[in-house]
Amino acid sequence: MSDFRFDLQAPYQPAGDQPSAIAQITNHFDEGQQVQTLLGATGTGKTFTMAHMIQELQKPTLVLSHNKTLAAQLATEFKHFFPHNAVHYFVSYFDYYQPESYLADRDLYIEKEATINQEIEMYRLGALASLVTRPDTIIVASVSSLYGLGDRREFVKNSLTFRVGLDYDFREIKEKLLTMQYHPVQSKIEQGMFDIQGETIDIYSSVEKKLYRLVFDEHTLEYIITKDPISFADQGMIDQVTIWPSSQYLQDMTNQEAILSAIMSEKTARVAELEKTGKMLEANRLDKRVDYDLRMIRETGFTNGIENYSLYFDGRTPGQAPNTIFDYFPDDMLTIVDESHMTIPQLRAMPQADKSRKLSLVDNGFRLPSAIDHRPLNFRELEAILWREPYDQSTGQLYTDGADYFRPRLDYTTPQMMAEHKEFIAGKYKPWAKTLFVSATPADYELDHSESIVQQIIRPTWLLDPITYVYPKSGDYDMLRKSIDALLEKKPHLATYFDGYEQEEVHFE
Repeated sequence: MSDFRFDLQAPYQPAGDQPSAIAQITNHFDEGQQVQTLLGATGTGKTFTMAHMIQELQKPTLVLSHNKTLAAQLATEFKHFFPHNAVHYFVSYFDYYQPESYLADRDLYIEKEATINQEIEMYRLGALASLVTRPDTIIVASVSSLYGLGDRREFVKNSLTFRVGLDYDFREIKEKLLTMQYHPVQSKIEQGMFDIQGETIDIYSSVEKKLYRLVFDEHTLEYIITKDPISFADQGMIDQVTIWPSSQYLQDMTNQEAILSAIMSEKTARVAELEKTGKMLEANRLDKRVDYDLRMIRETGFTNGIENYSLYFDGRTPGQAPNTIFDYFPDDMLTIVDESHMTIPQLRAMPQADKSRKLSLVDNGFRLPSAIDHRPLNFRELEAILWREPYDQSTGQLYTDGADYFRPRLDYTTPQMMAEHKEFIAGKYKPWAKTLFVSATPADYELDHSESIVQQIIRPTWLLDPITYVYPKSGDYDMLRKSIDALLEKKPHLATYFDGYEQEEVHFE
């Protein structure tokens, strides 16, 4: 059982260049360095070195990868290295995603379409639950981690803990579960559902494949049984359990009318602005869309595209960065950017693509200007949170990009927005965070921003790359035939690939 310390388990010890790399990186971090690069040749065991860095530093760790497949591979390896610690996989939960967009040159509006993978959503919720409860957490994430989440405080506030022997009110439990986005069971119980039958409550956890049966004696919780959600077989009894929200985007709706009133005020101002510039079609389009959305939110608490109003529900001011998984980590964390030469360019590009798409929707009356604030972190904001102070000490200028995020709106001038954004990002800066770029071919960015470059060249197996000869294209096929003969003499089993051919029938022209 974990004592909330990382406990690396491996059947082998560091070898080759690994011991030297681990010692150097650890010493540099202990000396106060914040950013380093591990330049590790292919096959030298960079992942094992990364695992040892987590063990040495004992910090909650975020490993960033440039694609889902590599992230899944890394998560699997870290689960084997840290079987007693919390290792999670955090990637986009869409099996299919077509973002809302408008192609002005073709006058084509494309509705948002998405198919959510429920299992990946469970992984994401489990990652958030571990981050707020235990320090021995490793999150392996794709670059989708730049996108917004609900506020950390709301996630914690909307959890529900049951302890055997305490009294509970069934009505309050039901209201709380509904607020946490759990749904009453329909035909069969599924993830994120609950069922109340007499003095028994079944809750299918949103963060793991477990069903909890809570049995009461009137208002007193007598016992909790853990069950397999498919077979309903008993898996043991426990004294307490915490039920976590069934959504990553919980919002404080206590001031809903004030929020809807603020959205209406923005709509009125934006419609008038469009009409003043002669964009009557766009003004009418926006007026109808926002009215419909507000009516749906008021009556059902939801509307398609509700995320475009996240600025109001989050309580942010224009231009402020969204809440992300980085806000769930403490100030003292370790970030490992794996394959950094590929991951850094993706971290740069994704916010730019999102901004371009949103501006087209706003300019053509499909969305309010505040929709721009439903966005991922831009790269300069990420830098300012993790490995670079948020503003230039000599000039006082904020390190940020994307001036369109700061276009005047909602009675905010650009200077006001910049000033508040500067203060906001400065508040998110993690001064004790450590960052390790890992790559066989680090780019200029990593090399320029690292305080140390640690090389890992020798493989643990001590195997060398095979000697490779490159010959010019010259038409010297005799040399190629001789090479094949030499190869077959050394590795006769390859002759099977020539079955059915006589030597004179193998043509190279």
